[in-house]
Amino acid sequence: METLNGILTEELNRLKSLKKSYEHNLCKLPKGCLIEKEIKGHIYYYLNYREGKKSIFKYLGKSGNEEISQIKNKIEERRKLKRLHIQTKKNITKIEKMSHEKKK
Repeated sequence: METLNGILTEELNRLKSLKKSYEHNLCKLPKGCLIEKEIKGHIYYYLNYREGKKSIFKYLGKSGNEEISQIKNKIEERRKLKRLHIQTKKNITKIEKMSHEKKK
């Protein structure tokens, strides 16, 4: 039983440090999504995100701009990290419940 508690404690610590890492990396990446609008035959890109209750559209430029592809990649990376962060939080909850049950 002692061995199992030790393993659960190690896994819990690993998951908590992983969660902090995800949170730190999420802060560095842009929020929102990339919006593509066609106006008079030209394609323009906007970054759409929220600040409180307000929806913000930030103009990024015309198609072919390298900054747009970088932002697109960063938004995809943020989505992946967000999914991993949510799964890690669920795993932390499960392990905390398991370790609490084992201590009884």
